[in-house]
Amino acid sequence: MEKMKLLDFIIEQYERSSKWDNETSGNASFRIEEKHYKIIGKSALIEEAKELENSDLLKIRWVKGYYNIDIEKVEYPLSNMAYFYQISKRKPKYIAVAEQKDMVMKYYLTFKKPWIRSYIESEVLPKLEKGDYEKKPEKMEQLYQCLSGLDRLESPIFKRVFSKRYLNNSKVFEKELQKKIIGIARKYGDFVEDTMDYSMEDSDVLNQLYIEEYSQELNIKGKLRIKVEGSLIDTGCFPYGTVLNSQTIKNAIILDNPQITKILTIENKANFTAEPMEEGTLIIFSHGYFSPLERNFLKELADNLSGQPVTYLHSGDLDFGGICIFRYIKKQIFPQVKPYRMDKDIFNKYKSFGEPIEEVKLEKLKKLEEPMLQELINLIIKTGLVIEQEAYL
Repeated sequence: MEKMKLLDFIIEQYERSSKWDNETSGNASFRIEEKHYKIIGKSALIEEAKELENSDLLKIRWVKGYYNIDIEKVEYPLSNMAYFYQISKRKPKYIAVAEQKDMVMKYYLTFKKPWIRSYIESEVLPKLEKGDYEKKPEKMEQLYQCLSGLDRLESPIFKRVFSKRYLNNSKVFEKELQKKIIGIARKYGDFVEDTMDYSMEDSDVLNQLYIEEYSQELNIKGKLRIKVEGSLIDTGCFPYGTVLNSQTIKNAIILDNPQITKILTIENKANFTAEPMEEGTLIIFSHGYFSPLERNFLKELADNLSGQPVTYLHSGDLDFGGICIFRYIKKQIFPQVKPYRMDKDIFNKYKSFGEPIEEVKLEKLKKLEEPMLQELINLIIKTGLVIEQEAYL
């Protein structure tokens, strides 16, 4: 790393001031402190100041009684800033900010997804207006290449395939960008409800962006009629359930299913497996939050069933996460869904299996409102206990 010089400190002070946007009228000064001597070296700093003074670029004000020994401050006209940048081989801040604005707007005009546009409108552009810019422009370019790739995704893709395709390296997304992207998505994506307060796992957030760690699989149990590439499929012939992988979900055509009178989603795999097949009921393992691909498939199924009476139920953990997942399904997939085995009687029945709730989740739960589960929420707050579904087995 190149050693700091007096001009570097002068430039940094100028860039922190309100005059950073190429204001060159008037004068300014820079007060020398002991820390500057320590960083640059006292003799080197004094020598540099003298050279600049001899070139009529600044004026030295010596500490009284310490001429040629200790500098109080240096004074200079702001009209010299362009030359200071030139001899320091630094790009002026106003130019760097303008370049980044141009780059951001070039990408922004191509973006379609609301969460990405909101991030730029609400965060990036306001920061640039204030002069808060990325000091490493190559990192910013990399971020926008990533956002551009995410903006184009309409179907699931494996994480490393995405990284290779859009960032030219199979591991760079996970190592350098994943945390940043998840943070942006949590803040601006409507697929993460504000009331959830970061309750989704990182992998769930990535799934909402169509980024997969592994192939998505929708576990179902019950009779569902679909058509895939000309073949009629009736999942009712699998008494213990079956799995629809990503390609099947993506390419399936949902047929008429007059036999379905109830849809039950279950949060945990063990409970899904133990749930017996029931005539007229389609049981679905939610594994937490459904991905966009699964969500769209289930919304299409609900649309197909809209002309017939169907009961929608969800069964999940009696905790903060389980309540949030119920809210997600209600908001994003099945508006008519009602809680199942998530009430006061079930809580009291399995209370002996309860575990203490984490303090941070308890505080979040106190701010959560869900009329259909308010009785359960109040019980958890009162007892400080949460119960996982597996306790029922």
